[in-house]
Amino acid sequence: MAGRFQKLLIILLIVVAAAFWGYVIHLDSFYYENAPREAVTAQGIVHPQFVHHGTKVFLTEQEFFNFEVLFPSISIGSVLIAGLLDLRWKHFVFTENFKGADPFSWLRRKKNN
Repeated sequence: MAGRFQKLLIILLIVVAAAFWGYVIHLDSFYYENAPREAVTAQGIVHPQFVHHGTKVFLTEQEFFNFEVLFPSISIGSVLIAGLLDLRWKHFVFTENFKGADPFSWLRRKKNN
């Protein structure tokens, strides 16, 4: 039962990472189509951002933070946490290569026999 929960948690973290990565791609396209090309100081749209292969748009402070910091951090953090949990729990390990050890055997704890 615990093994299933562990696998589900790892898969869920990967899905979260993919969802936030996809959302950043969606925001890039959305800002390209809808964000102003010049600063609008009265509305607080003053942070320049290059989107969609170099188009300069202006965003609010919250939009800029979400696009540049928050969503990419959640995506990268989810992948890292899922990877570290899998290294610990060993549910999705690589099969042995031709030399007899998987590529990350040097990183895993050695079992005392």
